[in-house]
Amino acid sequence: MDRRAYIGAVGSTVTLGLAGCLGDGSTAEPETVGEWADGTIEFGLPPFQDAEELDQQYTGVFEWLEDGFDDLESVEGAQTTSYSATVESVVNGHTEIANLSPIIYVLAADDDITPLAINWSHGGEAYNTYIATQQDSDIESLEDIAGHTIALVDPLSTSGGLFPRYMLAEAGLEAGDVDTEPGDFDIDWAGGHDAALQALENGHVDAAAYGDFEHPDDDSIVRVAESDPIPFDPVVAKPDTPEAIQEELIERLVETPESALEEHRIDRFGEVEAGTYDPVRDVAEAMGVEIADLEDDE
Repeated sequence: MDRRAYIGAVGSTVTLGLAGCLGDGSTAEPETVGEWADGTIEFGLPPFQDAEELDQQYTGVFEWLEDGFDDLESVEGAQTTSYSATVESVVNGHTEIANLSPIIYVLAADDDITPLAINWSHGGEAYNTYIATQQDSDIESLEDIAGHTIALVDPLSTSGGLFPRYMLAEAGLEAGDVDTEPGDFDIDWAGGHDAALQALENGHVDAAAYGDFEHPDDDSIVRVAESDPIPFDPVVAKPDTPEAIQEELIERLVETPESALEEHRIDRFGEVEAGTYDPVRDVAEAMGVEIADLEDDE
């Protein structure tokens, strides 16, 4: 994939595709979900968890989708080895549906992938990044992190990398971007939200950034700052998916019962409102992220 920015307006109008050619040269869109998927929906999954865990989580969802359309034979998970591979699979139509991280979604928006639903977790459709420190630390504000070391998750993590660096930059610190190192503080890349918090708890760093779902109940770790809400992952469909098919898929996903999500990491699927991912797009643009950065990082 060429190195170019894929940041674009989320929810742009999708050009409806032409699914097949009739003998007289005319064209027709698929009229059913099964026809659109050639009998099998392949659901692209990025490698954000162990493959076996992902299979277990999504089994109920796949069965629910499979049972919802008379002419659909099966729904199968298509696990990919990289985030960029997940994007390419749905953009090129090798998978009909995919789960993308917020940052991946906004990077690929120019390719006309269609948002179907947003994952809800912990009772909401969004969460926050916390930047925290030890209770007895001399860090009381983001500006005080200058000259210190902060644990972050990953350079391309939405909530554990891009958003905290953006917050530090907005506070007036030289925070760098995906291609440059910060000038006013050091970063310890922890590799996970829990690992970033542990590095702080164990005294290996002076501050840490992580998703609010990792924040401990005790008072030894205190929040210094909190990000604006970050929307959870979207489920998307391949380009040129007809509106009628989109509506059927959205309705089925939103109606997914709790019983189908018992093993899943999410609470439910919700509809995607216009502008939901604008904050993520703004941060990605400010931090200079491109789709090729995903390939470079792997």
